[in-house]
Amino acid sequence: MNKGSIGVFDSGLGGLWVLKHLREKLGDYDYVFLGDQLNVSYGNKTHEELFSLATKALDYLYGERKCMGVVLACNTISSTIYDRLREWKDEKYFGRILFGIVRPTVESLDKEKEVVIFATTRTCESEVYEKFLSENVRNYIKIPLPKLAHLIENGGDTLSYISSFANFVPSGVESGALLCTHYGIVRDDFKKVFPHINSWVYQEDLIPKYLEEYFEEFPDREAFFSHNKTLSILVTKESEVFNKFKNEWFGVGIPAEVINL
Repeated sequence: MNKGSIGVFDSGLGGLWVLKHLREKLGDYDYVFLGDQLNVSYGNKTHEELFSLATKALDYLYGERKCMGVVLACNTISSTIYDRLREWKDEKYFGRILFGIVRPTVESLDKEKEVVIFATTRTCESEVYEKFLSENVRNYIKIPLPKLAHLIENGGDTLSYISSFANFVPSGVESGALLCTHYGIVRDDFKKVFPHINSWVYQEDLIPKYLEEYFEEFPDREAFFSHNKTLSILVTKESEVFNKFKNEWFGVGIPAEVINL
């Protein structure tokens, strides 16, 4: 059986942040990361725009790079068009795996406590997240942060932006969740602005655990993946900020290859 890499797809830094944690937890696998820097960020795009961008990226990862599974490290895509992408994948790349992140995220939330959820506009509007939340969490508040991913991608003042939402969260709320993979990069800013929140859910911690448990439950599918510890980082546009974080997290010896989709 031909084995292949684990693909990780996002618009940019959020997925790269997830990749860092995946390699720390599951470092023996081969990884191919694709960051669509040309179209960052995805948080305010339409469903059709997202589907077009995602299928081009998945076509490349499954087709050109022979990835056996791809992690959708983007809540906006996972929560709006995952089912449609899975149908597309089954028609074109049957047998490959498409890892969504909505279900494991919601299942990690404390069902008995009120939780505040910070996410992109599209994720907050998502019927998929709303369905899972309403079925699994007793009380929750959703706060869209439409500009935060853009600020992170461009090295902006994230602390001041997050601080502008300080009064949106009641002082009695003690649980929080960052449902955009970009947001974990500035988790310390959230802690400063919301000191009364003492329990946080970070997807960069959840996703590696989810894959580890998935592979333990389905060893036949884990066997699809190669274990040579290789890493490829691909982007659709060069970015100084992206390269700064890439060098910090993975070292200057790992280049970011620019590709056209």
